[in-house]
Amino acid sequence: MKTIISILLFLSLALSTSAMDGYFKADTVWYKFDNMLVEVASTNALNKTPYKMAMQGRVEQIQKVLAEMNILPPADDERITISYRDQGEDMWVWNFKEIELSRSKRDNKSLVVFDDGATFEKDFGRYCIYFSYRAMEMKIFVDDLEDLNFFLSEEFETKAQQSEVFLKKEFGENYKKGILAWLDLRGTDVKAYYQNNVKNGLDMLIISGGIGSGWVKNRFVSDINFRLGVSFSKKGVFRNLYAIDYNMMYDFTNSDNDNFFELNHFVSLAWEHNFSDVTGSDKWYGFSVGYLVKRNNDFFKENTFKVAVNKKINNTFTIKPELYFNDFFKNVHPGVRLSVAF
Repeated sequence: MKTIISILLFLSLALSTSAMDGYFKADTVWYKFDNMLVEVASTNALNKTPYKMAMQGRVEQIQKVLAEMNILPPADDERITISYRDQGEDMWVWNFKEIELSRSKRDNKSLVVFDDGATFEKDFGRYCIYFSYRAMEMKIFVDDLEDLNFFLSEEFETKAQQSEVFLKKEFGENYKKGILAWLDLRGTDVKAYYQNNVKNGLDMLIISGGIGSGWVKNRFVSDINFRLGVSFSKKGVFRNLYAIDYNMMYDFTNSDNDNFFELNHFVSLAWEHNFSDVTGSDKWYGFSVGYLVKRNNDFFKENTFKVAVNKKINNTFTIKPELYFNDFFKNVHPGVRLSVAF
């Protein structure tokens, strides 16, 4: 039992560490003010609005840092990007050494296009203030750095709060699909163009098979396995997988006898979770419980079951540390197998 607890604690620590990596940002909202465009890409458009991010304090800090610097103004066809480094969920920059400056050519053809044909120019401003968080990226486009003073006004607070109320009313508190929205806040009322990012709501039926080999009960084994499952996505990233695995294991115990192919059959219930929010950089870990449904030799005793943790290395290889038991936690035997998917 101590061994099992140690394994579970180690797995929990490893998964917690891997979950700290980057986030896939499915929501993008543009906030257009008179002399400013704010672009927010986040994991949740309702919780990462300019109003909730307390921009007044952040802008005051930005201005203090920029006051220490002598920035050559951009040319007519240039933009200066002022980037603040990612320091976790919160962002506080204390001096100019913690920011990066870059100059680039302005692209006058950078557009936001919606499904209904509505088009907006998003290449606004000679300066871009760029924040990079784990769960959000914010870009503030202005023609003059003095325009940042707008964040300190009551008008900004009113309009930012107005935009947040609008988003909650249109999409609700518990929306699941990605949001793409343009909010025009230059008038009295909010003028909005938006759409649900339907492509980010995909689920998938999984039917697969593979072969594997490993070391179980101090012997080399090989196996053939099949899987039937379903994987659910959230905002474009597959998150959870539920499956039934059928595994036929051969242990070479009677390889010299006539009954060469005496296979032991296991059926397992499996759950796997993707701890990465970055598309194309999956980090799948899982847990399964299996039972010996057909016994053809003495390699396994009756009433054998197993528990396993799965680490998916890539789309082809999965490593599976395992523990085998007889009659409910009796006669514990460790094992490890490497599975190769077809």
